[in-house]
Amino acid sequence: MVDFVKNNYFEKNNYSVQNKINELLRIAEENNLDKNFIEAAYEKAYELHREQLRKDGTPYISHPIEVAIILAKLGFDTNVIAAALLHDTIEDCNYTKFEMVQDFNKVVFNLVDCVSAIDKTKYVFDEEDIFEDVNFEKSSREEQTFKKLISIGKNNPSGFAIKFADRLHNLRTISIFEYSKQLEKVKETEKWVIPIAKILKSEYFYRALKNECFKITNADVVQKYLDEYNYYHSSNQNNIETLYNYLKNSFSSFISEVKIKDIREYKVFEDIQKENRNVTLQKITQSQIIKAPNYNIYLLFNIGDQTEITHKIINVLSKNEGLNILDARMGGFTNRPLFLLEDDNKNKYNLYIMRKEEYYKQRNGTLDYKTTVLLDDENIHDLEQDLIRVRTRSGEVKFIPKNSTVLDFAFKIHQDIGFGFKYAIINGSKTKQPPYTKLYKNDQVEIVVERNNKDEIIYNAELKWLAYVNTELAKKLLIKYFERR
Repeated sequence: MVDFVKNNYFEKNNYSVQNKINELLRIAEENNLDKNFIEAAYEKAYELHREQLRKDGTPYISHPIEVAIILAKLGFDTNVIAAALLHDTIEDCNYTKFEMVQDFNKVVFNLVDCVSAIDKTKYVFDEEDIFEDVNFEKSSREEQTFKKLISIGKNNPSGFAIKFADRLHNLRTISIFEYSKQLEKVKETEKWVIPIAKILKSEYFYRALKNECFKITNADVVQKYLDEYNYYHSSNQNNIETLYNYLKNSFSSFISEVKIKDIREYKVFEDIQKENRNVTLQKITQSQIIKAPNYNIYLLFNIGDQTEITHKIINVLSKNEGLNILDARMGGFTNRPLFLLEDDNKNKYNLYIMRKEEYYKQRNGTLDYKTTVLLDDENIHDLEQDLIRVRTRSGEVKFIPKNSTVLDFAFKIHQDIGFGFKYAIINGSKTKQPPYTKLYKNDQVEIVVERNNKDEIIYNAELKWLAYVNTELAKKLLIKYFERR
């Protein structure tokens, strides 16, 4: 491997590529990954990015290395780490599909292809899509880029993780740009990237991305709060170490691993706001911070019964005078049971008890086909919304945004069903439901349409239907319909 330490180019930009690539290879070795394959991907990425700099003056290669390190620390496999190192080479360096497949493999190419943006030469205006406009090509290319990510990523779901890590590192290093540019990137992240992370149930990326957006959006007022948060966590470090040792020693016979993680800044502030709606970032105090949970505790086990292990742990904790169990609740994002604990110093903790493999799945996301089916072209503009599960008359499951109506559901089944809507029957009731009827989780819906004597569906859409739909798909189809009349 090239000795980059001797290269003055890197020294003058104050970034040690050698140290970073060594860190990556060390993690790869710890995770039993193919170091030679990863090193080859790095050397190709270095060769292609060699003359490029980032806006802050660091060599461009620093970015793919950092993206790869994020993913390596999360335990992703060799192909994903190699693709992370190469993720900008097709988009920025004219590296071709043929060359990448020949140098590495098709899996690496497909992962890189997921996250490669649509460039001007490949952008084709879609006149059928009301969300595209030839007068706003950049926005339309963004639209097509994320459609491409979703389309390809459904068959290569680890590609989403590369996109998450790529965006996370870009947000962490965005301060060099004008503030308006930073906010533009935040809006794009909140529109596309965070909702995808939420659908794929990737808690690490969902919370990390939200945290960076929180800090950027509140850049002018957030520093005092961050100072107070950091002071609290640094001054509490000894308590955390003592608690860690206590938990590890108390449950070593059936718990394989203990993890205590800081709850991110944005989430602590959200929890503080729930208790005191008048609190502001500029006036936050230590006494307010300590009232919110600041740590997640994970007690992980490999074998055994969940209920039995939970009872054992709670029984031991209930006898510890230094820890009080305040409440049992469900995690908002995880939808998993947790226990709210408080120690003698009034520090609060969320305690999760789970199997080790469940912890890693929760952290990284399920990234499997059963989850990626939620990402379909019809939901692409409703990613920010929570999805509910609704069944057709035949029992087929469809996912549709919360607050959707039966008319939204009709258009999701097929546009002809939507335009021919007459009324809906919900859960076998004899009552005929109008088009604006709201749907709820697990409803079973039969859509009755208007037909002629040839059994052809009659379109009977009315302009007022635009007030009855909430999904972007239904709005789009109705707008196109009335434009052409």
